[in-house]
Amino acid sequence: FIAPMWPLFRAGSIVSFVGYGLAAFLIFLRSVLFPSIVTATKPVNIWFASLYTGCFMAVVSNIRYQLLQGVVEPFIDRVFRRLPVVRSALILAVRWANGLLGSILAITGMQFFGLQKLK
Repeated sequence: FIAPMWPLFRAGSIVSFVGYGLAAFLIFLRSVLFPSIVTATKPVNIWFASLYTGCFMAVVSNIRYQLLQGVVEPFIDRVFRRLPVVRSALILAVRWANGLLGSILAITGMQFFGLQKLK
């Protein structure tokens, strides 16, 4: 349970740093090329957002996926073993809902910590 925390933190931090950095560069480039366009949000602090994303991946995403793969999916497998189409559809729905929940939690957390603000 704890073992994958460091790799998840590292991956989340590095990838989000690259993503936020690229997005900031593209926004800067757009503001230079098209100065009349005004962004609706304040610039994101890339360092803090990357740190938050790494921690989020290591803790929240880790726990969600551990529960999904260790409890929920085995339960669905046992109950719907004889109905493979239903089993596959339920697992797809649960994984989709888990991804949606993760997105909602990540964005809400960023807003709570002041990392994502409207102007």
